Amino acid sequence: MAGGDGDRHRGPKRHKSSAPSKAALVDESAEFDYADDFDEDALDADKEVKKRDFTKLELKPDHASRPLWACADGRIFLETFSPLYKQAYDFLIAIAEPVCRQESMHEYNLTPHSLYAAVSVGLETTTIISVLSKLSKTKLPREIIDFIHGSTANYGKVKLVLKKNRYFVESPFPEVLSTLLRDEVISRARISPEDSLGGPSFTISKTSGQASGHEDLLNGMELAAATEDKETHSFEIDPSQVENVKQRCLPNALNYPMLEEYDFRNDTVNPDLDMELKPQARPRPYQEKSLSKMFGNGRARSGIIVLPCGAGKSLVGVSAACRIKKSCLCLATNAVSVDQWAFQFKLWSTIKDDHISRFTSDNKEKFRGMAGVVVTTYNMVAFGGKRSEDSEKIIEEIRNREWGLLLMDEVHVVPAHMFRKVISITKSHCKLGLTATLVREDERITDLNFLIGPKLYEANWLDLVKGGFIANVQCAEVWCPMTKEFFAEYLKKENSKKKQVLYVMNPNKFRACEFLIRFHEQQRGDKIIVFADNLFALTTYAMKLRKPMIYGATSHAERTRILYQFKNSPEVNTIFLSKVSVITPLISQKLMLSYKYHLMLVRDVKKLSVWDVFSGQRVSIKIGWLEEKKNTMLFSILLYQPTHRRCTTQQKGSSFLLTKDIASRLLLVCRRLKKDLI
Repeated sequence: MAGGDGDRHRGPKRHKSSAPSKAALVDESAEFDYADDFDEDALDADKEVKKRDFTKLELKPDHASRPLWACADGRIFLETFSPLYKQAYDFLIAIAEPVCRQESMHEYNLTPHSLYAAVSVGLETTTIISVLSKLSKTKLPREIIDFIHGSTANYGKVKLVLKKNRYFVESPFPEVLSTLLRDEVISRARISPEDSLGGPSFTISKTSGQASGHEDLLNGMELAAATEDKETHSFEIDPSQVENVKQRCLPNALNYPMLEEYDFRNDTVNPDLDMELKPQARPRPYQEKSLSKMFGNGRARSGIIVLPCGAGKSLVGVSAACRIKKSCLCLATNAVSVDQWAFQFKLWSTIKDDHISRFTSDNKEKFRGMAGVVVTTYNMVAFGGKRSEDSEKIIEEIRNREWGLLLMDEVHVVPAHMFRKVISITKSHCKLGLTATLVREDERITDLNFLIGPKLYEANWLDLVKGGFIANVQCAEVWCPMTKEFFAEYLKKENSKKKQVLYVMNPNKFRACEFLIRFHEQQRGDKIIVFADNLFALTTYAMKLRKPMIYGATSHAERTRILYQFKNSPEVNTIFLSKVSVITPLISQKLMLSYKYHLMLVRDVKKLSVWDVFSGQRVSIKIGWLEEKKNTMLFSILLYQPTHRRCTTQQKGSSFLLTKDIASRLLLVCRRLKKDLI
């Protein structure tokens, strides 16, 4: 039997003269199948290795003076120490998606969506290839050239423009418009001119070209070609069929994605809003650059602007509204953010108090006059249940009004099923989305390309840190093992539902939290915010340490009172919060300590994105607008190593420290960071 068992694994032995049995044939065929699978895996591995092998890239003679490497798989590596770094970065951020941007080297990736965004700001296929070739140390691989041609062949050729309250489909290529009109849906949506004889006649106009801000990278002939006057052909479509036309033009249909632009200067139908930026409102260079991507050709492009936390997205939004000078609907994520946005409009612009209103569950205001600004939440607009009489009147006015600008804060929430309703409920000429992290767990972030528009601009965190515009982040992790008693209970099967509470309430983590609070309160005089997403942990920590707390049940008045005392009273130096984003706009202090199943300590921070270890959700914390360069001290007190969050932080260029022994190393880390920050 033992020999039989061994033969079963090796396959049955047989003499050369004996015929193979049916079982043997089955075993042999199975072995061949496994061998085929193994060969296929080996071939795939070889292909992957060859795909990542860049040894055959041909260096140019003057490669040392060029700033980037362009690889056949679409990856681009940029040297930040190159004299041409600034020009190359501005160009790459317009055509590629950033993957990793550390201090000495950046990595980018060419994607169809990034190239779609490139053509949306006026870059043409020939310009992209020409500039990329000039900046590359190596000869551009044929694969990249073909990919750029294939991805940009139709992008940008068709625009949806709103002129004098009429929708027009525009293109410099009449043959493209003829192709679109062969589609039944678009053909039915077209409004034929009265003098048309039934043929494919188009309205013809002249438009001046532009070089999209990269003139210094083009030669004379290329610059002249990019800026010469161009002939534009267009036809009008029925406003009620706009969404159907856009849907038919998507890549999975006709593959002519539409760019949306608003000719607000010639809009005489919608009343103007008397609003200018105040003299003290001076947008910083990166803010001006982001706005130039939106208003590059005298029209307002719909799209998304990505700026790091604390970089001044509010000023960008207010500046955009001041340039368009039409009624603006501003959407935020919560009622406190609504108050902050209303404050920002009054702070940076000359808008009158009776021309701005808030629409929340507590405030149902109406602006006076023909044009104004309404600040509300996504939930207030998208809610489909019964409303009060006052709310119903306001929401009906929001639905029926033509908004010049739809301004969306934290735009990454829009693809959610509930929030995306606001796009169809409201009627706007231009949409601008603002966010610090263009990331979602459900991979719906690409929906924003068609719900809102392409990404117009994205600033680099590390460059803004070096420029002194935002806080310099230094991170430290403190690993806290469970106590023996807690770990013994954690391993018991009957406690499976209590595991989260056990590792959240790990006594070692509580001791570390208490130590950090005492150290920064007593020895440094810092203000501290403790964030706890777990309500049981929040109440337990706050009660044990005798600190005020804010959570869902806290009234707006009580929340405001606690925050006021925290900001102004020397007696209240630490507060506990259940949801950081709720108090995001009201805090203007030096230090934050945040706790979510882990703990974080931050000093001299303006605004920081914190990644939840378990859910991967981003939490934004704004700590004021500091004019001088400040540093950020961030502690994470953890049960285990959150690799994803650490990688995310390091990819943004932040330094990272690590300590495992709480008692002996925590004070050492505090002293080290204190020395670095002085």
